[in-house]
Amino acid sequence: MKGTDGRTMTLRRIGPVVALMLVLGLATAACSKSSSDSGIPTQSVFVQKFRFHGLPTSIPGGDMIINFTNRESLPITHEMILFALPEGKTSQDVIDDSKTKGADAEADFLSFGEIGEVDTGSSKAQTFDLPAGTYAIACWEDGNLGGGKGKVHAARGMVFQFTVTS
Repeated sequence: MKGTDGRTMTLRRIGPVVALMLVLGLATAACSKSSSDSGIPTQSVFVQKFRFHGLPTSIPGGDMIINFTNRESLPITHEMILFALPEGKTSQDVIDDSKTKGADAEADFLSFGEIGEVDTGSSKAQTFDLPAGTYAIACWEDGNLGGGKGKVHAARGMVFQFTVTS
């Protein structure tokens, strides 16, 4: 192998270069670890066509990180409000309540946190600590695809119910 000065590089010179490349590669990999490498389970949720996707219907309780991505085809803002469902209530009850009360329906449920205002093409993450129970995620934003206002997204069916096990 020839160096920049035209001389043949010896194995003694190549060894440190290869070692440096390996160290830089490992350092890059360490800096790009996903949240799940931290020991906290990670769930990825995305919204598309006013529906939540990716979250299983049953997950184990405790700390978890949720990565939330807005994959709509046109500009719009969504949020992901996580709340406990009262005993006997379902996601359909949330939808019906939102049709009647609009954004005020959000106050009818016990919130466990939120990931707010995620624009099309963007992602945000949040850590949640959930005990066993029945939960839902919903969006109470009221924008339309491409602009303007309309019904809150929960009233359009943007609610997803799931169970947290102990």
